Amino acid sequence: MRFSALILFYTLVFSCATSPDRRDPTGSSARYGAVGFYDGDPVPDKVAYLTFDDGPSDWTSEILDVLRSEKIPATFFICGIWAPNVNRTNNSFRKFRDVLVRMRREGHAVGNHTIGHRNLMPLSEEKIRNQFRENQEMYDRELGKESAPMTLLRPPFGSPFNRSVSEESKRRVGLALRREGIVAMWSKHFDSSDSKDWVRGEWYEKGPRVNLDDERFKAKMERIYSRLVSGANGKGIVVLFHDTHPTTKEILTSVIRKLHAEGYRFATMEEYSLWRWGKSSSELLVTERNSE
Repeated sequence: MRFSALILFYTLVFSCATSPDRRDPTGSSARYGAVGFYDGDPVPDKVAYLTFDDGPSDWTSEILDVLRSEKIPATFFICGIWAPNVNRTNNSFRKFRDVLVRMRREGHAVGNHTIGHRNLMPLSEEKIRNQFRENQEMYDRELGKESAPMTLLRPPFGSPFNRSVSEESKRRVGLALRREGIVAMWSKHFDSSDSKDWVRGEWYEKGPRVNLDDERFKAKMERIYSRLVSGANGKGIVVLFHDTHPTTKEILTSVIRKLHAEGYRFATMEEYSLWRWGKSSSELLVTERNSE
């Protein structure tokens, strides 16, 4: 059975084997104006949702290799012009088009992480929406028939949906996002912290500054591993990785196998949407738009 077919099979099993509460299709998940998963929201026990932000990059293909080898589905939140040395013409989607095509064909979910990785909180509502719309337009243009709507959204830095931000700011941004897609945050304890660099230039592209044998690099991988596996304890988790860092690739297999050994299964944020609301993110977005 091909990997993508296997992922589809598990998606159907997962959606049939769980019982979403459909009495209130959005409920408290729309408390900030936009429906979504926010830290503290319900997650099915012993299910791990692996998510990867900020790509595509030089490391994404190798991360896909690991996921294929382990037969694990994941969710990628992508940016068009966030990496160094890219612009609207020579953007990341064009540079890594084959990687993005492979991502969808192998059964992974692809979400929108804005075009420029801007902090949304100080932006106007129009500029907030344009960050996501322009990213989708670039994705469509570069992938052509291989493109699809990115109806899962993840705000850069998780902003403003952090505990230190006012409810008013959260709701202002949430209302701007309501017609753009379904917000997909992460479980705060399961931020891998892989984006915290130990040496300048660690991320985005391979080069002489990345030394996999450096003891600091090894220590960082151990910190990531311990942080992620120590707090699982059977509860459902949404894990934040970045596919722009070599530590992510190096530690991923160990994390997957440890969680597997503890009885975890893996799913995408699309499968989360089916579990919680009984609808895909695109179906849920149509419902939200029609309810206005």
